[in-house]
Amino acid sequence: MNYSKLAEELMESMIRVRKLSLNKQLDNVSFGERKILAYLHYHNNGATSGELSEKLDLTTPRVASTLKSLEKKAFIKRVQDPSDKRVVIVTVTKEGREFVKREREEAQTALSYLLQELGEEDSKDFTRIMKRIATIKESR
Repeated sequence: MNYSKLAEELMESMIRVRKLSLNKQLDNVSFGERKILAYLHYHNNGATSGELSEKLDLTTPRVASTLKSLEKKAFIKRVQDPSDKRVVIVTVTKEGREFVKREREEAQTALSYLLQELGEEDSKDFTRIMKRIATIKESR
């Protein structure tokens, strides 16, 4: 089997799917902002900008500009760590949590529709393969 050719076909399909999903940019929330909001939402105790940079594999300047943008949108707030005044903790606001929740619900609805269109057998195969891919990536 020519895995290189198959990989090329898969990449082309992924690009086509991504192009169809670009309408998400219309709401003025970037991919990086979504990534940070999701991390903060699911890690309720907040995070420092350094932690965000490390955990999300984003550069420090990228994190700084993204946090500034999220703060303007009232999706996050920055507070001094009470135990160390030099440290600033970034937390997600109620508005930010509502945005993440809405995004997740919209994604789940879209995926449910897609899986329904694929049919039961293909949906189960697709889900099984995605789980396997996640396991392979996590083990590296």
